[in-house]
Amino acid sequence: MKYRDDECGQVLVITALSMIFLLGFLALAIDVGLLFRAKRNAQIAADAAAVAAALDYKYNGSVTSAQTAGEAAATANGITSTGTCPISNTTQTYVCVNIPPLYGPNAGSAGYVEAIVSQPNQTVFMGFLRSSNLMAVSGRAVVGSGAGAGCLWTLAKSGKDVSLTGSGSITAQNCNIYDDSSASDALTLTGSGSVRAKSIGIVGSYSKTGSGTLSPNPPTTGISPAADPLSGLTPPTITTGTCTGTSAVCNPSNTGSGNLVVSPGTYTSITNTGSGKVTLSAGNYVITGDLKNTGSGSLILGAGNYSIGGNFSSTGSSSLTLGAGLYTIGGNLSLTGSGSLTGVGVSFYTQGSTTVTGSGNMDLTAPTSGAENGVLFFQSRTDSSGMSITGSGGDVMQGIVYAPDAALTLTGSGSFSASLDVVVDSLSVTGSGSITDTNYAVVTNTDSPLGKLVMVE
Repeated sequence: MKYRDDECGQVLVITALSMIFLLGFLALAIDVGLLFRAKRNAQIAADAAAVAAALDYKYNGSVTSAQTAGEAAATANGITSTGTCPISNTTQTYVCVNIPPLYGPNAGSAGYVEAIVSQPNQTVFMGFLRSSNLMAVSGRAVVGSGAGAGCLWTLAKSGKDVSLTGSGSITAQNCNIYDDSSASDALTLTGSGSVRAKSIGIVGSYSKTGSGTLSPNPPTTGISPAADPLSGLTPPTITTGTCTGTSAVCNPSNTGSGNLVVSPGTYTSITNTGSGKVTLSAGNYVITGDLKNTGSGSLILGAGNYSIGGNFSSTGSSSLTLGAGLYTIGGNLSLTGSGSLTGVGVSFYTQGSTTVTGSGNMDLTAPTSGAENGVLFFQSRTDSSGMSITGSGGDVMQGIVYAPDAALTLTGSGSFSASLDVVVDSLSVTGSGSITDTNYAVVTNTDSPLGKLVMVE
């Protein structure tokens, strides 16, 4: 029998076999492409959830509120949670917000917020190779505190926003100065003093007369106006009340050299005008009129919240000790006594002028947690009454000074080193001393409202 060497049909067989592999790779490419798209969407939702949760936690301090904010941000980006965290299966959608993070290099670290998004996705062809067409795709993001760039904002759109006269100086080497005035002399330096910062940005231009120093020189001009970085800060409410007791009960007063102890409650006024000591026990107070400390005595306020409808003043040689808490003042705040002035964890909200003078024995620091975190002075946004702060060597002042509609006069005597972030309408620096601002949000409290949030993972 004779066999023929006939190779006809081989190409058809090879092509058919190749098509099987080609279609398999095409199916794999389709599924992988769909999964990559789902992965990108999950990451977008995780980024949004982490940022929203971190911002909410920064201002409200509530884990539950932050988790709700994170879930809402994920929903706004197309992914809604259907499962209860932690993630336990691949058939439900999860948006898990962890404070502090549970995974990664920042696990367990305070000040960080983690968001994990997991969502099942339907594949087209992978079901032929595995028991289910569903495959879970996840995204993860971590947001934490970072250092803010600015420490001095002057918000007035015209006139002299920043001015320094005399031989004094202001130094803010760790941060930036933003001057929103469009005037040709928006920043004015007169005399032999100096203004130094990491950078100086001015909407308008600057004027320098005398032998003074600007650094950097020249500053950057023609910038766009900087927005109020604390425009979202909520002012506290000044509580009101009525004292129903006798005049003596409603108006406790110490005029001699003795000691007077006052309990928490509602009063019309409280005064200390002699050489004695008045102590307000720890708790909450409503004082519908004035709180005054004059003469050579001392006033000690226990920790708590104080709502003062009138003026709060401490003058003369008297000393004042402030307990940690919130002090809301419907009138003027005047702390100008030559005695010691001490307050750790204190925050002032005023609806009148603010005058604070230290003579080497002042120690005022803002809270580092809670609703008033970082805020030392907050003057009402609608109050243009002047604000004045005078410091000297040995004085300590730490926190945010926020008076967006008021002019601040900052006076240094000797070497006054403070850790402040200042947001005001305008700033005037006077005196012969040197003022050094180390930038509160960078050096002292990165979790303050001016400490920025950054994506770290």
